[in-house]
Parts: sequence; structure tokens; C-alpha cells
Amino acid sequence: MDKIWPCDDDESKRFPIFTRANTGEVFVDAATPLTWSLYGRGVYENGYRDALLKLGVFTAEDFRPEWEGEVVGCFGGYVYINVSLSRVLAERTPGMTWQAIDQSFFGDQPDAPPYAPHPDDVNEECTARMTDWMGSLFAATSVPEIDAHRHRIDEIVATRPDLTTLTDAELLERFRSLVPEMRDMFATHMTQTYSSTIVTGVIAQAAAAAGKPELLSSLTAGVGDVDSVVQSIDIWNLSRLAKSTSVAAKFDKGIGDLLERLESSDSAEAAEFLAAWKVFQQQWGFLGPSIWELRSPTYGENPEIALRMIDRARHVEDAASPTARSHSLEQDRIDAVKVVGDALAGGELHDTFMAAANVVPVYMPARERIKVQCTRMIEEARKTMRELGGRLTAAGTIDRWQDVLLLMNDEIDSFVADPEPWNDTVAERKERLSLLESLSPPFVFDGPPPTLDQFTPRSDVRGLTIEAGTVLTGLGASPGTCTGPARVITSLDDEGEFDAGDILVARTTDSSWGPLFLTAGAIVCETGATISHAAIVSRELGIPAAVSVEGATSLIPDGTIVTVNGDDGTVTVH
Repeated sequence: MDKIWPCDDDESKRFPIFTRANTGEVFVDAATPLTWSLYGRGVYENGYRDALLKLGVFTAEDFRPEWEGEVVGCFGGYVYINVSLSRVLAERTPGMTWQAIDQSFFGDQPDAPPYAPHPDDVNEECTARMTDWMGSLFAATSVPEIDAHRHRIDEIVATRPDLTTLTDAELLERFRSLVPEMRDMFATHMTQTYSSTIVTGVIAQAAAAAGKPELLSSLTAGVGDVDSVVQSIDIWNLSRLAKSTSVAAKFDKGIGDLLERLESSDSAEAAEFLAAWKVFQQQWGFLGPSIWELRSPTYGENPEIALRMIDRARHVEDAASPTARSHSLEQDRIDAVKVVGDALAGGELHDTFMAAANVVPVYMPARERIKVQCTRMIEEARKTMRELGGRLTAAGTIDRWQDVLLLMNDEIDSFVADPEPWNDTVAERKERLSLLESLSPPFVFDGPPPTLDQFTPRSDVRGLTIEAGTVLTGLGASPGTCTGPARVITSLDDEGEFDAGDILVARTTDSSWGPLFLTAGAIVCETGATISHAAIVSRELGIPAAVSVEGATSLIPDGTIVTVNGDDGTVTVH
């Protein structure tokens, strides 16, 4: 079968089911060939495998050779993660079920076929190694390797050469040299992802056995020290400064050239805001939508993304402070643990549940923290290619710096040395990328990758009708209820109306969306699970959230009044 996109991967016969869940948070849109052929396979595929081998739950013989997408894959330009493989992990993990892994890692996937056992799924040696690893999992009090990664990326950032002085060849060399560094970092990310997945899976099973499944979100809330929440708090603090008279007057005139207008002001309030803004950019400028795709904009490159969120948040009353919202969540978690623990007392699940509950504050923050470090590393790669692409743009070779990413890793050297023979290739890929971005890929597939005629035009997904009283069902991700007007936000660049207390309805969210949660009364996502970004951040901010609400952005008209129940995952249309 002809491939839709040059970096598409081959079908996996052994592990045939793939989903957009989870990966859709960091690869919202189609991946560029250079991003996927080098970082997709060299970091995400190979690093993911490293993590699975470290857990002991798989052997190298379970997989195809390295650099061949199987654990994750690009199909039709869109990045997917393997469902079949995680189900095998569940079957090889004592006390775990494939349903629990699905629910915790991927969320509700009605189109995903049920688990179909394979003769090679059972591996007693892998199960024994996984048993040993789980013993250490429930005994952990910290994850020191994350600090080691943070120190390493600090060093890389601090010693970054002046990119403008490097030759084109040296830029490519630096770009490639970051791959093994990030591979190791991403392996830790996936280890922490499975750590939190297994922990929440155990807790979910225990809560259900105790007759308290609605307590799952409370049992995993109030853990504190979540990096993406810290970013949201920093945005909140900036929004408080933006409420001052002189700064607010500048915001009232629009976001365009806002920074220039503030810099020209002699107001002490403006100076205070700009000083805080500079610190924010130093700490969080690497974030942006679709954060692991190299062509995506960042706060640093496009400050209007963050400024727009500050603009929205400045209209929220001080009483809605994220610190105030989350103040009682830790006690709620402690109370929920006691309720479930008491219900399980004397049973075989009690001790396992208590062990899992005790490490929730270790693994939930760890997953977000290492994800942030991976994103910082991607920004180093992005900066390097932005310099190279900028040179080619200045020379008239390409139209914009991101076009350099349309080449594959084994093509880029030839292109840089002699661009002219590649002109048609670049033009064709730009046109194909534009087509892919107008389409939505199938969320789940089993077997051969989807063909282009199985994609859905994005222009067709809006305008569907839904009757009052309809209840959409997903997963409860953060407890509480809220009623308000739904605001369908498809991108952080969306300048549509979004007022304090509105219900944020999105396909998916990533770390860069966190500050937008400050304004929202509740969150509804089409994708997500217990450990997804929207779920973790919503719980820490005390905002009701429902995830895996299939078709939410197409079924819920913008402005419709809805009630979100974050305990049971329902969204009621009024």
C-alpha cells in the first residue's frame, strides 16, 4: 500500500491496534518528515522501547529492529501509540487487566476492539521481572533520575553555542547530537508514564471493588508540585499584574504590539509586569501547542499565545486563585483513601490499594515533570533548525523556516548542499501537508493503517445538531460539577469569546493549555484518561473535568449551556 506521507511507518502485524489517545496531546497536527524520521523514531520509538526493556516486561525479540515504528507510529502524517502492546504489558503484570490499562492510559475508546490473546503474550520470565519492578514501584519515595535529567538539560541550555556562528553542517550535527540525549530522557518519561498508569489502574480497580468508583478522581488529586500547574500559577500571577490600571489600559487596546506599548510606557506598573513577563519567558518560553512537533510555535516565538491567556485570566476574580482552588484537594484525597481503605479492610486488595495510594504523590508530579524536561530538549532542537531554516528563508530557498522540516533525515544534507533539485519535493509536501491538516484521522485502527479516504474533513465536524437533555458520557477526570456556556476551542490561537466560568470544550490539551484552565469553569475533552494532561491539571486546580467525551467538539454547539459532572464523566446539554 502506498504511504500517504513520506515518514509514515509500516503496519505492525504483531501489535496491530493503534490510537491517537495520549499522543494527540503532544502531536495535535500532522508530524513533519524531519521531526518524525529523526526524533520520532530515534527518540520516541527507541526511548519507549528502552523503558519497556527496563521494566522487564518485554524483550528485544518482541519488537522489530530499532528505528522501525512499532511502539509508536506515524500513519497518514499523524502520530499514534500502540494499544496492543500496552495490553500485553497488562497481561504480563500481576494483578493488572487490559481494561484497567486501557482506561488509565488511553481513556474510553469505543472503536477499539477488545483484547485478542496471542500465543506469545504470556511470558513467565517477563512477568517475574515485572513483579520485581512493581515491588520497587510501590516502595518509592522519590524519582531522583528526573533531577539528573533536569540538571543535564540546564547544562545543555547554558552551554548552547551562538547558533548564528555555526555552519550549516554544524547546525545539523548539533540537531542530531541531541537525539541520544533525549532518547534517555524520553525513556524515563515512559517509565514514569507506566508507573502512574499502573498505580492509577490499581486504584481504579480497588475503588470499583469498594463500590466507590466515583472517588477515583479524588484519589488521584491534590498531589501538589505539578510543573504544568506551576506554569498556570505563573500566568495567574501575571494576570493579577495585568489588572493594574495602566497595564489593563494597554491590554484593553488589544494583544497586537502589546509588549511594545508596555515598553514605551513610563508606568511603574508596566515595568513590573514586563519584569515578571521576562522571568516567565525564561522559565516557560519553550511551551506551545502541539509541543513535540518541531514546526509548532512557542510562547517565546509567538508571545501572543501566552498574552492572550493572561488577557482572559485578568477578568477572573481574585477569589478564583488556583492556589485557593486547590487548597482543600489534598485533604479530599486523604479522606477518599480512608473511605476506600476502610471498605477494603480485611480483603486481599487492601494492602495493594494502600501501597498504590501512598505513591500517587510521587508519580503524578513525576510524569508531568519529566514531560516538561523532554519539551525543553525539543526546544533546543527547534532553535537549531529555526536558525538553519531562517538562513534558507533569507536566501530565498524556502518560504518560511519550517519548510526545512519537510525533508527526511536522510534527505536534509543533500537539500542543504544543493536545494534546487528538491524544489518540487518541498512544494509537493507543502501541498500534501495542507491537505492532511484539513482532515481528521481515524482515532483508532486495527490492522493496516487507514487510507486517506478514511479521514474526515474537519469542515464537516461542526454544525451537527444535538437535542436539549442529551447526555454525553466520558470519564470523570476531576471531581465536581459546573454549569455554563460551552466554548469550543480548537487551538490556542483561537481568539473567540471565552469568559470566566465558561466550559472549555477541546479535542485534546497539552501543557501549554494549562493557563487557559484558570478561566474555565470546567473542562471537556474528546480524548484523555486518568493520567492525561487535562485530567492531572484539572484535579490540581480543582476544576471539574470530563475526558474521553467522544464527539464533544462537533456535537456541542458553541455557546450552548451544559453541565459537566467530573465525578461520573457526563456532560448534559440544556
